[in-house]
Amino acid sequence: MADRATGEGVKLGDPTTLEWHFFVPCRDEQAVIGATVTYLRQTFRAAHVWVVDDDSDDRTATVVRNLRRIDGRNIHLVQRYRPQARTGKGDALNAGYRALKAWQGRHATPERAIVIVLDAGGRPMWNCLGVTAAHFEERWTGSVQIDVRTSNAGRGWFEWLTNARRIDTSRLSGNGQFIRLSALDSIAGPEGEPWRGERLSAAWQASHTRDTYVYQRALPVPQANDRTVRVRRVIAPVPAFDH
Repeated sequence: MADRATGEGVKLGDPTTLEWHFFVPCRDEQAVIGATVTYLRQTFRAAHVWVVDDDSDDRTATVVRNLRRIDGRNIHLVQRYRPQARTGKGDALNAGYRALKAWQGRHATPERAIVIVLDAGGRPMWNCLGVTAAHFEERWTGSVQIDVRTSNAGRGWFEWLTNARRIDTSRLSGNGQFIRLSALDSIAGPEGEPWRGERLSAAWQASHTRDTYVYQRALPVPQANDRTVRVRRVIAPVPAFDH
C-alpha cells in the first residue's frame, strides 16, 4: 500500500523523459523567495525555475539575481513593471509563458515540457516529478493537480487544502498545478496568453493525485482590527526578462 506521507509504494514515472519548469509568481517575496529557489534547485536538479517578479517594492528581484550568479543556467528572472505589472496572477503567468517560449526557440518539443505553478513559499514533495510523470505517460493528459498541505501557526497538524471531492482540476493557475506546455499552447492564442480565463478543451485530460503534495506554510490570520498584518494567500497569484 502506498504511504502518502513518505512517498513509499507510490507509482512513479521517469522524470527524465520530460522537461520541468517551475513558474513562481512573486510580489514582495524577499523573505521567502531565496529559500524557495534554493530548495527547488537542490531537490530537482534538472528542473528550471522561472521567477516572475511583479514589480516588487522589496529586494525580491535582487535576491534572484544573486542566485543566478551561482546557478544562471537553470534560474530565470522575468520582470514586469508598472503600469503593466500588478494586474493579476494570470498576467504574471502569461509573462512567464512568453519568456519560456522565447527561451526555448523554434526547436522546442512542447509535448515534453511541463510547467508547474508554485507559490513563492511552496515546497513540493521530493517525488512530485516522478508521480506526475506517470500521469503524463498518457499523451492526452494536459494537466495534473497535486495536493496542497498547510501548517498554520498555532496548529500542530497538517491540513488538506485540496481533496478529491472539491478540487477543480481544470483551474490552471492554482498552486501545485502541473501543465503540459503543448496544452497551454492550444489556448494561448496569438498574444501568448494561456492564462486569460480559458480552460483546456475536452480533448485534454485533467487529473488529480494525492500521492504527492506541496507543503505551504500559512501565516496567522490577523484579527479584524489588525490592519497592519499582511496575509500570504496559500493559493497565490503572480516585458523585459533576464534569462
